[in-house]
Amino acid sequence: MSTAYHLNLLMESERVSSSPVRLRVMLPVLAMLACAGLAIWWAILGGQLMLAKTSVSRLETELRTHDAANRDVLAKMAEVNDLNARLAQLDCYSNSVLRRGAMLASLAEVMPLKVQLVKLEIPAPAHPVIPKPPKPKPGQKKAKKSAVPAILGPTGYVERATLVLVGRTPKETPVMSLMESLEGDGFTNALQIVRNPRDPNLSPKVRSFKQDVAKKGEGARMLVFDIEYLLRGRRFDR
Repeated sequence: MSTAYHLNLLMESERVSSSPVRLRVMLPVLAMLACAGLAIWWAILGGQLMLAKTSVSRLETELRTHDAANRDVLAKMAEVNDLNARLAQLDCYSNSVLRRGAMLASLAEVMPLKVQLVKLEIPAPAHPVIPKPPKPKPGQKKAKKSAVPAILGPTGYVERATLVLVGRTPKETPVMSLMESLEGDGFTNALQIVRNPRDPNLSPKVRSFKQDVAKKGEGARMLVFDIEYLLRGRRFDR
């Protein structure tokens, strides 16, 4: 009877898997495919980046081309806004016109015979104080002057106006009669009556009432009065 011996002469490191696809073969193939995919992806990104740079360069060129025209349009828009503001101010002046002819005619009717009117004045309102532009700092360019001169106008909605009456009379009674007449209904829409002595807009305000210095040969001395009334001011509403 024969005896069979089975000897395993393979070393542990020489043993291989029974699978036909070996990992040491597939790993290099997969690595090459990944590198190829990355190369294609980078090429696509590079092409898109070049297209974006080309588009940006073209847009920058167009912006530089239209920059001067854009600055000119902005300057024209600023000038139009300034002119519109001035037209609006002129509209306010046009809508605020007051007719004082009727008041002066009524004043002539109530003027006492013994009152000699020396002066009748409606002083022009003072121009608003416009601050001077600040001096440019060293190295700073001066601001360009506007081609259209600035219009001086009031800064509020209502303009203060007064009526000044200066005259002479032999006694106080005619002046008191004149002041009572000016407080009547015929002057309600023209004159403002404020009787509170603490009010800064007191009206009428007797600025002076004294005897005149008689000159040689004039006879009796006269009383000289100076009275100021507050008028209904112009309203600058559009």
